[in-house]
Amino acid sequence: EIASCLVGSEMCIRDRCIAMLDLDDFKKINDKYGHTAGDEALIHLVRVIKETLRSMDVIARFGGEEFLIVLPDTQMEEAIQTITRLQRELTKQIFMHNHTRLLMTFSAGVALRAEKEDQQSMIKRVDAALYAAKRAGKNRVVAAN
Repeated sequence: EIASCLVGSEMCIRDRCIAMLDLDDFKKINDKYGHTAGDEALIHLVRVIKETLRSMDVIARFGGEEFLIVLPDTQMEEAIQTITRLQRELTKQIFMHNHTRLLMTFSAGVALRAEKEDQQSMIKRVDAALYAAKRAGKNRVVAAN
C-alpha cells in the first residue's frame, strides 16, 4: 500500500510528502524498562499519530522504531507543520509504564516528492533528513533537499 501511495497516479494526487520518524533514545526505554515497555511505547506513538493525522494519511512501520507517514495532497510547509504538531501531541499525551511517566520524543525528516521521482529516491532523501534531525540534537523536524 505504501508503494502505491508514494508513486500513485499523478492525476489523483499532485503533491505528496512523506515523513520518516524515529523515536529518540528508544534503546534506553528497552534497556531500562524492558522490551514490553518498548512495545507499549510504539503502540502509544501509533495511537497518537492516528489521533492527530487525517484519515487519508498513511502510516507504516519502516523498521525498528522508524515509521513512514505518507501525506497526500500536502505541500512541504504544511507537512512540516503537521509533523511538528505531532511532536507536541506526543509530549502532551504522557506515556505511562508501570506508574512511571516516560517522556517520548522523535526526530523526523520530511520530503516532498519531486516530479517523476521514484520511491527509492524519495526514501533516501527523507532518511538523510531524518539523520540530519538526529545530528541536530533530536526532537527536530528537518526538510529533505
